[in-house]
Amino acid sequence: LKVTMAYQAHDDHLQLRITAVNTGSTPYTPRRLRLRLGVDGEMHTFPQWDEKLFPTLMRCEKSYGWGYLMSPRGIILALGTEEPVASYALNYIYEEKKEWHWGHQILTESFDLLHCLPLPDRHPQDLTSLPPGRQRTWTRHLGPVETLHAVKPTLAHWLQAPLAELERYTLTPGETTPLTIHSPQRPEKLLLTGPDGQTRQLPLKNLRKGGKQRFRLSLQAPAEPGTYRLTIEDRGGKQCEARFYVRKPWLWYLEQARNWTAQYPPLVGGSAEQFYGYYAAALGARHLPAPEKDEPLRQTFERRIQMIVDTLRGTPKQPRALPYRIQNFATAAGILTDYWQATHDLRYLRWASRIGDFLCCDSVQWSDGSYRSRQTHYTAGSYPAKSRMELALAEQEAARTDPTWNEAAQRHLASAMKAADDLARRLDNIETEGDMTFEDGMISCSALQMGMAATLDPSSQRKEALTHAARYMMRKHECLEQTLIPDCRMRGATLRYWEALDVYFSPNQAMNSPHGWTAWKVYAQYYLYLLTGEEAYLSGMMDTIGACMQTVTDEGRLRWGFIPDPYVESWVCVPDPNDPRGWNHCDSIVGEQYLDLISPWLRPDNADQICDFGNNGGSGDNTLFEMFKALEECALTTAYVIVDRKGNTRTWNCKADLSHGLLQIETTEPSVEKIHINTSRPLNVCINGKRRPTLEPGLVMLTKSE
Repeated sequence: LKVTMAYQAHDDHLQLRITAVNTGSTPYTPRRLRLRLGVDGEMHTFPQWDEKLFPTLMRCEKSYGWGYLMSPRGIILALGTEEPVASYALNYIYEEKKEWHWGHQILTESFDLLHCLPLPDRHPQDLTSLPPGRQRTWTRHLGPVETLHAVKPTLAHWLQAPLAELERYTLTPGETTPLTIHSPQRPEKLLLTGPDGQTRQLPLKNLRKGGKQRFRLSLQAPAEPGTYRLTIEDRGGKQCEARFYVRKPWLWYLEQARNWTAQYPPLVGGSAEQFYGYYAAALGARHLPAPEKDEPLRQTFERRIQMIVDTLRGTPKQPRALPYRIQNFATAAGILTDYWQATHDLRYLRWASRIGDFLCCDSVQWSDGSYRSRQTHYTAGSYPAKSRMELALAEQEAARTDPTWNEAAQRHLASAMKAADDLARRLDNIETEGDMTFEDGMISCSALQMGMAATLDPSSQRKEALTHAARYMMRKHECLEQTLIPDCRMRGATLRYWEALDVYFSPNQAMNSPHGWTAWKVYAQYYLYLLTGEEAYLSGMMDTIGACMQTVTDEGRLRWGFIPDPYVESWVCVPDPNDPRGWNHCDSIVGEQYLDLISPWLRPDNADQICDFGNNGGSGDNTLFEMFKALEECALTTAYVIVDRKGNTRTWNCKADLSHGLLQIETTEPSVEKIHINTSRPLNVCINGKRRPTLEPGLVMLTKSE
């Protein structure tokens, strides 16, 4: 094989031409022929990671490859290949090893010009070999782009190819959304493939030119829920793909999560990730009471939580409960708080309050306000400050009938606000569990806690400081978000590349998007929308929730998360056919797919015991249930209406019509309890036929029942 590369300046960016010639007499059939980009992506220390370019989006279409790299500072480097490329790869620090290794780094990224199968079906399937005497040429483009909005139009021009963008990627049946096609040529074909695999051609008679190299069309969601695939082809035969999701009612997803926990009650051990499922159990009991499921599950939770927590003192019960993992106890307090709201059994609030006091003690919360785990700054790990705020709000509610709860509420809220102030001072100069890096959860978890604290503090100076800090963190976090991917399964999800089912799936360095901690971005955007009224936060949040809920199959089966990497040589945890309680690692190729939960079958003989990591019952796959907690807080019970200066309305979880100064709102989700109305003009409002007082410009929350 002879490979040559030629570089030249091309307008405002670099062009690279790669030619591969098979000079031999037999087919060249490699595992892969890789072009390594070589841009440094190792984000190992603060503040050096500001200059590193993370592989935010890498994608192969049938006709070309494209993507972009982005730094926390917002520097964007767009890249693409005019011709088809077989695949791509993120070059993790231990990319050639299947075994579990401790290391949270991506060194650089690559396009695989040729690659063996299997590959995702969107990828070219014929780039597996090069016959004798044949050659292939790839034209690669690489250059800076000013903004995220400019990435797709810029690449469409460079690559002379279409790129699709939907305004919304998760829709309700019959809902419409604008489709924008960035393309130098007018699209010739638009194909829609439904969940049943049937493909039909959509008419292009309403396709209109919406600017230079941009075409627009209004797309209506079909009535049948499921994932739909759009294929767009231009006159030259180049094509791209986009996927959108038609969802079921939000309450249906919470019901499936609660039913799953009733069927497979979560276990406990030294990891909160083992028992996160009880969040869905408590929230399900609150919104979908089913005593035959809820009561046995609640009793199981009581029994198991007392195995790791001394409920009389609120302290860790034994060494195997890993007392230094403060997130375990913050999570336990959060679940207890939700169980109190579902049942109003004061035992749960007392237990949660005692755990709250433990997390406020000097050995956990230092004088600077930070929560510490064995001296490591840990406020940005599984949001201990948010758990304190949730507890304080519940204690305030209890104090309405019993004022003795006021003292605990004030104590726990003060602790949480002190922690939020510490986060605002440090910004991203904080720590994370394990290998240090600019890490998804560390950044979004910090932002969400500052955002929530800002919504609870009437002090304008403190509120402004916390809001500014949360916005700063989420701007930097954009390099770790699937903001532009035209795929509903990942749209808005965060980019996390370890913890793939811990040791039960190896290598642990595989992208997880969405993963349970993607929900932390949902909270952060929710609070920032409430604080700023900026629509981008709301639309991003709703796309992210939609991606998260797709971890539930149409039949109601839950899955752990999505692996976007196209080709991962892995070990997958499977049952041992010779041992009903055993498990094996099976050699597998994993690519662009969901991973199943293993906790339903990988259980000990006695479920009422401490289950250690690495053993039966020790799997941490209940991270998934964080998504349902975020769903309940941010979408399940809330509708949103935005009215802009021109009088245009945009809605989520409701319908709205503005006519002659009257905004008529009809909620479409039975679980909606409150409506956030964001208006640029004074309005008279009517909700479900009931007239409300006139609203002044701004963001106002109304309850449906008032």
